[in-house]
Amino acid sequence: LAVSVDARDGYVATDGWIETSNVEASQFAKQLEAASVKTVVYTDISKDGMLEGPNFEALSDLNEQTELQVIASGGVSSLSDIQRLSELKLYGVIIGKALYEDRVNLSDIMKEPKTC
Repeated sequence: LAVSVDARDGYVATDGWIETSNVEASQFAKQLEAASVKTVVYTDISKDGMLEGPNFEALSDLNEQTELQVIASGGVSSLSDIQRLSELKLYGVIIGKALYEDRVNLSDIMKEPKTC
């Protein structure tokens, strides 16, 4: 089971990203962890589909503040983004638009020992 944590400006986004709650994404993640969730998919919705790089700071903070297995989602634009996420020791990464637009090649990603 993986729970998605969608965030806008550090706060949980709801209702199909239309609303922004007053709950900090990091606090929500800690509540999930207390409820025995092991894995979260963290998406900074301002980055999703923009191909401008993930929110490295928020992902790093979440990874350091919890024992959750954090999967990065949103904004990945290049192999260097993936390598940088790998350096954060995240559990995984979701790559979408960058693959569709041939900005990254799955074969190249799989050749990188540090990213797999």
